[in-house]
Amino acid sequence: MIGNTVQAQQKWSLSQCISYAIENNINLKEYEILEKISLEDAQQAKCNMLPGISASTSAGLSFGRSVDPNTNAYINTEFFNNSYDLSSSIAVFDGFRLQNQIKYQKFRKQASEYNRINATDKLAFDVMMAFFDVVYYKGMLEIANEQVEASKLSLKTTEKKVEVGLKAKTDLLEMRANLEREELNKIQIENTLETTTLTLKQLMNLVSAEEMELLDESSVVINEQVAQPRQLFEQYTGWSPYYQSIYANVKATEKGLALSRSALYPSVYARGSISTGFYETNTDADGNTVGFGDQWKNNKNQYVGASLSIPVFSRWGNRSEVKKAKLELERAQNNLHDERQKLFFEMVNNITELEALYKEHSQYVKRTEVDELAFQAAEKKFDQGLIDINDYYIAKNRLANTQSSVLRSRTQWEIKMKVLQFYRGQRFWETAGSNQ
Repeated sequence: MIGNTVQAQQKWSLSQCISYAIENNINLKEYEILEKISLEDAQQAKCNMLPGISASTSAGLSFGRSVDPNTNAYINTEFFNNSYDLSSSIAVFDGFRLQNQIKYQKFRKQASEYNRINATDKLAFDVMMAFFDVVYYKGMLEIANEQVEASKLSLKTTEKKVEVGLKAKTDLLEMRANLEREELNKIQIENTLETTTLTLKQLMNLVSAEEMELLDESSVVINEQVAQPRQLFEQYTGWSPYYQSIYANVKATEKGLALSRSALYPSVYARGSISTGFYETNTDADGNTVGFGDQWKNNKNQYVGASLSIPVFSRWGNRSEVKKAKLELERAQNNLHDERQKLFFEMVNNITELEALYKEHSQYVKRTEVDELAFQAAEKKFDQGLIDINDYYIAKNRLANTQSSVLRSRTQWEIKMKVLQFYRGQRFWETAGSNQ
């Protein structure tokens, strides 16, 4: 009971929501698994530099006409034979294929690591957007409630005045119709709030029927002087996991081209082996089969050698692979330049919107004060019969719209400020900003 009470009373801040989502979101596990796979590939690429060693053994019983492994002559005697072999090989030169493979897997591992970090950052922004959606619609619900309560109060006053003949019955009907519209608007906002709250819980993987009470710490207090877009862009691309992932893919593609070219070079492999065996046909002067121990020593064979392979003609297959690798590199570089351009203009747009939102918010706050006074004056004039019901609702709706605009500009400004902090390398959901 105590645990349920504590959970019901908990207020979720933005940082808490994001931290909870990072710890519990299922989709992030996929990126962690992919990163582990790329790490294993990178380690295996290094292990491929080691010699390859293999061992084998065989045993068999021959019947009828067969080759005597001792003399290579044909015999018709049934016999048993047993062999053992140990061999090893190592690449002396293979066109730097192994070295390029190590570097290729290294960049692939870096890209996978950056993809995981970028997925975490993306989840944080998704949670942030859902968080402020809930904040916005909760604020809108408060405004809608105020509008409904104000209309109910005015309706009661008008009903009394209609009874004594101070107001026309048409005004009463108009006010009832307007109250129904406001009630409908309130219900629609409640439904939207429920949907946005569910989206936030889904991103957090929070299975709870309790209503989430959010701790909104945002406020527009200063007009901060932001950095120049070009300077901020260079700072951001220097550490951004999204950009670094694309850059690592370009470097991996470069090594992929080097791997394709390695097939054009000769390869040299050193090999060695040792083998022995036991053959039932191996007999001494008296016709007795030589013992296993003696045959193990006597039949031992050692081999050391090297092989050279030169690609002479492969139906232009290797050349074709090199050309395709060049095109893949060109494609990756073009994608990198395209993403740089998109990131830069996105950054400029966010900075421009941030400055505009601050000005809008400041103006809306001033306008709210004026609209509140105008509504109060219109309410008094309507009670006194100095204005009609249309003028009354114009003032009332204008105040509600201005309050909504204040709420919208404040939440959007807060989102843009978080984006700006992230551009500077500060993960706003952490206790301290970090570039890694």
